[in-house]
Amino acid sequence: MGSVKPYETANGRRYRVQYRKPDQTNTTKRGFTTKKAAELFLATVDVDMSQGRYIDPSLAKVTLAEWLKTWLDARNDLRATTRSRVESIIDTHIRPELGNIKIGNLTRLRIQEWASGLPGAPATVRKTVNVLSGALRFAVEDGRLVNNPAHRLRLPKVVKKVRRYLNHEQVAALARAVGGISDGTRHGYHLIVLTLAYCGLRWGELSGLRIMDLDLTQARLTIRQTVVADRGYQRIEPPKDYEQRTIPIPAFLCRLLTPHIADRSPEEPVFYGIRTGTWLRNHVFRVGWFDRAAAEIGIKGLTPHEMRHTAASLAVSAGANVKAVQRMLGHASAAITLDVYSDLFDEDLDKVAISLDRVAMQTSIAELLGKTETFELEPERVARPGLVELPAAVRRSPWDDVPPLPDPPMTGAGPGL
Repeated sequence: MGSVKPYETANGRRYRVQYRKPDQTNTTKRGFTTKKAAELFLATVDVDMSQGRYIDPSLAKVTLAEWLKTWLDARNDLRATTRSRVESIIDTHIRPELGNIKIGNLTRLRIQEWASGLPGAPATVRKTVNVLSGALRFAVEDGRLVNNPAHRLRLPKVVKKVRRYLNHEQVAALARAVGGISDGTRHGYHLIVLTLAYCGLRWGELSGLRIMDLDLTQARLTIRQTVVADRGYQRIEPPKDYEQRTIPIPAFLCRLLTPHIADRSPEEPVFYGIRTGTWLRNHVFRVGWFDRAAAEIGIKGLTPHEMRHTAASLAVSAGANVKAVQRMLGHASAAITLDVYSDLFDEDLDKVAISLDRVAMQTSIAELLGKTETFELEPERVARPGLVELPAAVRRSPWDDVPPLPDPPMTGAGPGL
C-alpha cells in the first residue's frame, strides 16, 4: 500500500503518489491534478501487483534505439547473415524515425503511421515491421511494456505469385544450354541444373556441397552445411534450422556425377568457381551461364531458386506424397510444404473424388441413381499452373547426349522418394 500527498507548484496544488515496488524499493509518481486521480492510480498499481501484472514505468524510459541495441545483443541465436539484414533494417528504416522515442511512449497510432510510410513491396514492408515487433515483444517479455504496440498492424497484403514449374524436357534443355556456354559441361555446370531440379537444394546448400557429402553407391547426398554471402564475403553456416538431411539422387544423376567427382579430394566442393576454385557464387553462375541459358530456351527471367520449385513439381508428378516432398526440401513441417505448394496437390483432390465414386458405386449408394445410366469418372490430365511451354526447337529426349554408363551398385534403399 502506498500514500497520496499534496504539494504546491506555480500552477497550483498537485498530488504525489508514493508506493513500494515488488523489489521493495520505493518510487514516486507526481503531477496528478486531483486527489481522486492519484488514488485511482494507486489502486490500479495495487491490483496489478497483486495479480503479477505490474510494470515498472522507469523500465520503459529507455529509447527505442537503445532498446534495439540491447535486444540485438541478446539475440545470439541469429545467423550472421540474418543479423546483418536486421542491422540494415534498423539503421535504414527504424532508428532514423523512431529511435529517439522512449519505448513507453510508442503508441500504436505512431507505429502504424510509420509502417504506412515504409517503401518497398508488401513483403519487404512486413519484414521491416517484424523486426520492430520482435524487439517490442521482447520488451513485453522483459517486463518493460504491458503490450506490444507493433502487433497486428494494418499492413499491405502480399500477393502470391504464380510459380513456374519446368518439365523434364525443359530441365534437359536448360542443362544442355548451360553446358554449351563457356565450357560449362567441362566444369560440370550443367549438372548444377540437374541437381537443383531433381534434389531440390537451396543455392547455399548446393554451393556448400562437398565430395564427401555424396554417396553415389547409395544414391544419396547429405546436407551438412550451407554457404551464404554476408557483406560480400562467403561464410559457412549450419543447414537451415540446424538440421542435416539426406536426399535421394535419381540413378541417372548418379551416373552423371560419378565421372565429375572421380579422383577428387573429399573436402573439395562438388561445384566450384572456375577462377577461385572454391564455393561457387550464385551471382557468378547466373551472370556467366544460367541467365543466358534460360533465355536461349525461351524462359527469360528464370532463377536458380525456381529449380527448387521444379523439384517439388517433378516429385509430386512422379507420385511422391507431401511428407516425402517435405523431407526432400527440408521444410520444418508438411504444413509448410502444403502451404507453399498447395497447387501441386490439386490433382490429388481429383483422385480422391474418383476413388470415392468407385467405392460408392459398389454399395447401395448406386441404387439412388435409379434408372439413370451409371458412369465412371476417368482421371484427366490436369494442367499444372505456371507450366512453361518449351519451344519446338529444343524438344528432344532429355538425355540424348548422355553417354551410357554402368548403373552404380545399389546396396541399400533405392533412389526413389
